[in-house]
Amino acid sequence: MLVLGQTRRLALAAALALAAALLALALGGPGKASAASCPTFKVLHDDRIGAANLPAGEYSVTTDDVGLSCGEASKLFARFLEDWDGNLPAPWKVVPGGSGKASFTRANQGGFSVARVGGSEESGSNPLIGRLCPNSFTVNAGAKVGPLYFAKGKYLLYRPAGTGISCNRAAVLFTRFLAQGGQLAFPWKVATQTATFYKSSNPERSAFRVEPFAGS
Repeated sequence: MLVLGQTRRLALAAALALAAALLALALGGPGKASAASCPTFKVLHDDRIGAANLPAGEYSVTTDDVGLSCGEASKLFARFLEDWDGNLPAPWKVVPGGSGKASFTRANQGGFSVARVGGSEESGSNPLIGRLCPNSFTVNAGAKVGPLYFAKGKYLLYRPAGTGISCNRAAVLFTRFLAQGGQLAFPWKVATQTATFYKSSNPERSAFRVEPFAGS
């Protein structure tokens, strides 16, 4: 009976040790969250987010926060790519890691990182950020449209998911808005954070987005 009792105690100790090891592996060590690798994300054109340089291509997305899912991290990445001026919403900050690499962090919390893993032509679509129109748009003279100022230079037009506005129609509308002397005629409005023009009566069906050619 003594031998059997010792065997049981040894078996229990081994089971507890295994459980502790698995828990430590899952957490990535004391006080740290494990990194989770997510499905890749497509950046449609050479872009910037603040100081981070992000050439077009496929990107890996990795979270280091157990409370941040892959889907949420991808949506945040898309949201940051759409940002007009490169100023991320608090408390997020971008930490550049060289061409094609960046980390996005929050004070005292985890975040996520991205890294380019494959090349791509500057075209196509991404379900989270829409479809990139094939040709750039040139603003010949700086002009204000509503609260936004579009300096002289090249811009890109995007068709957000669900819109019925074609690339040609978006170019015609943007040309008209630039010529209106700063006023944006009813029923059009603009989301200043992403430079998305839309009709208030149907903001998803009637929308297009403008982005600086070199990114924000």
